[in-house]
Order: sequence, then C-alpha cells, then structure tokens
Amino acid sequence: MKLDSLWSSVLTEMELSLSPGNFTTWVSPLSAGGIKKLNNDRVIFKINCPSIFHKNQVGERYVGQIQAVAEKALGKKCEVELEVKQARDSLVIKKVSQESSDLFSVDTKQVAKEAYETAAMKAGLNLRLTFENYAVSSSNEVAHAAAKTAAKKPGLVYHLVFIYGGVGVGKTHLMQATGHKIVEKNPDTALVYCSGEEFTNEIIEAIRNKSTAAFRQKYRKARALLLDDVQFIGGKEAVQEEFFHTFNAVHKEGGQVILTSDRLPSEIAGLEDRLRSRFEGGLTVDIQEPGFELRTAILLIKAQQMGMDLPMKVAQVIAANVESTRKLEGVLLRLNSEVVARKEPLTEELVTALLNKINGEVAELRQRITPKQIVKKVADYYQLKVVEIKGGRRLRSVALPRQMVMYLLKKELQIPYKEIGRILGGRDHTTIMHGHDKVSKLLAKSEQLRVDITMLRKQLYER
Repeated sequence: MKLDSLWSSVLTEMELSLSPGNFTTWVSPLSAGGIKKLNNDRVIFKINCPSIFHKNQVGERYVGQIQAVAEKALGKKCEVELEVKQARDSLVIKKVSQESSDLFSVDTKQVAKEAYETAAMKAGLNLRLTFENYAVSSSNEVAHAAAKTAAKKPGLVYHLVFIYGGVGVGKTHLMQATGHKIVEKNPDTALVYCSGEEFTNEIIEAIRNKSTAAFRQKYRKARALLLDDVQFIGGKEAVQEEFFHTFNAVHKEGGQVILTSDRLPSEIAGLEDRLRSRFEGGLTVDIQEPGFELRTAILLIKAQQMGMDLPMKVAQVIAANVESTRKLEGVLLRLNSEVVARKEPLTEELVTALLNKINGEVAELRQRITPKQIVKKVADYYQLKVVEIKGGRRLRSVALPRQMVMYLLKKELQIPYKEIGRILGGRDHTTIMHGHDKVSKLLAKSEQLRVDITMLRKQLYER
C-alpha cells in the first residue's frame, strides 16, 4: 500500500471515531513521514508532528488508535513512531510558516484546555474539585495516593477503588479530582459521574419510559464510572440488578470504577452478596475525620479560592473550634460577608464573635428538636419502625439503634435517664444508663458508629 493511501485510511477512520474538535486539533496537523519495512514481516510507520507538545499529546491519547487502523489497512504488525519534523508539502493538510506554527502551538494548548473543561462539565464534574485544591494529611493520604494512581492509569492498577468515610471528609472531592485528571489526559474518555440517588432515579425513569436501552448505553459503555454514595442502592433490588450488570460491563472492558460510601461494603444494609463481593474485591480505603492541621489547610485553600486574605492565626482559631469540614466553608462564607458588611479588618476577635453567634444558633436549634423526632430519625436511619425501638424485643439488630436513641436523647437534649426510660416504653433508668455508656465506649473504637452519629446529627439539625 502506498503511503498516501495508508494516511488517507488513517485520517478517515480517526475522523469517524473522534469529535470534530479533537480531530481538528490533534490529528489534522499530523502528516505521514514514511513506511520502513522490517525483516520479520513488520513495518514502522513514521508520523510527523508539528511540535514536541503535540507529539506528547498524540503519543498519550491517539497513537494506539492510529496503530490499530494502520495494521488493519496493511494487514500486518505495525509500530508507530512519532517525530517532530516539518511535513512534506504533498502530504501536509495545511501549509504553515514557522511563525504561524508557533502560534498554532499556543492555540493548541488553549483548545486542549477547553476540550478538557468541556468534557469535565459534560460529565457533571465541579471544576473546583481537583487534586490541586485537595489538602492531604495522614487522615486521607492513602486514599489520595490510590486516587492519583487510578487517575494516572485508569483500570490498569485498581479496577475498583472503594472510598468510605463520614460526612464531609472529602470523599466526593477526591472522586471528582480523579475524574478531572482522567478527562484532562483524554477528553474523549467516556466518563460517567453520578450519585447513588441519581442512578436510582434514572433507572426508574428508564423503566417507566421504556428507555432502558439508552440508559444501558450510557452506563455500560463508560470507561470511567464514578458513583457517589453507593450505599443509597442498598435494599433496592431492581437498581442493584442493573448496577451489577453495569459494573460487570465496565470491568470487562478494563474501565475504571470508583465508588464512595459512608460505610464499608460489609456494613451497607440490604446490599446483595454478589455486589458486596465485587466491592470487597477492589481496593478499599478510608478517609478519617480531618485533624486540626488539615482543617487549617482546607480553610486556607478555600479562602484563596474565594479571594479572601485569611491570616494563619485566624484560620487556626476557626479550625480549633469547628470540626466539620462542610461547616468550615459555611463559617468562611459568613466571615467574609461580615467583613464586607462591617468594613472591618479580619481579626481573631471578629472570628470569636462569629463563632459564639453560630454556637448560639445551634443551641436555639436544639431547643426545637423533640424526643419524638430523635426516635423517628434513628428508626428511619436503621430501617426500623418506631414501635420496634420502643418495644421489648432484644434482637441485636434493634438493641444498638435503641441504645443510640438513649445516647442522643441524653447528649443532645440533656433529658434525665428516668425520663428517657419513660419515653422508651417504661424502661428502668439503669438500663438507660447502661445503653448510654455502651455507645460512649463504642464511639472510641468503632469508626462506623462515629459515622452513624455524624449522619444522624446532620439529619436532626438540617433546616
């Protein structure tokens, strides 16, 4: 086959498989450099690139596709060699001077950035949630390293990364950062990001509208599947059935799967054994509650994003008084608005006054919570009925949730043990004391219990 014919075949196939923007940006500027035959029925196909940057990008993204097309056209094994070299006039798609070539290289970087950002937004990724904006410490360094590896070599090192931890510890940020890096490297990657709730709603709508084929095309063709809060699908048989086949399809094609959850796979209620087995077959990493140093770093990063000049001492005062990562950003936003409204400098005194004000609002909110609401929230959280919580059955599945109610009634509302006993079906106050103390001791040992308490408190104090 002549060189011109071979290159024409490559261009035709690549144009069909790539988006117009990526084809124009990366493939059109290339040209065929020559074919060199080897003794062992193999050939080397040389391709000219306009710049080193262009060569690197094509080498990372498209050289495999070009090789496959060339081998198909030639009917033999082919090695592709990329060279930075001025193309021959007869094979150049566009004639450019050295000056315009330099300008094209600049434009190429901008187009590459736009292609990445378009792909990220199309996948539903938040442009702020990147590795560059993610603070790392001992509480999340293992999860961070695993995510970076998955981003660098999707599906090759870890086919599944399962990240678990409490509310607001950075699971979603880390997952999205991985997605960003994947599409930055290759904007054409079929990446799907969604929450467990969104996945559930989509499959319900697909069944209702008889559009399951389109749903499966979207999810099963993904080469990077990122599902947030996977615990949401627990207990939902039809949803788990669909996710099981989706997981298998992505895994079979060598795709990358990343899941986040507020608990371990073994602790997700209503999760089918076959899914539990697959989840446990991947790399499972946890993110713990951030310590003082990490909270301070998070504050400084977020302040920089908001354009705030946050002194280190002020950040440390906030970090020492606010443990919730999500609450940190809320405090920062309120602090910024206070500074703008008062037209005063950012001082430790202003921060202390704001924290006292917030604590007062929390105390006022606590006064609105009733014992009945706590009992109901705990029952719903553990998928029990209120009558089971208040009843006399001593099943293990009921005993701990009942003791959680005892703990929260005492801790949050400061209700006397005797009154808590009356609320829970006339139990003796010594039983209530035992339940409260047991939960207190377990909290020091059980990470899952700490996650449960955090989730329950969040639900109680949501406005």
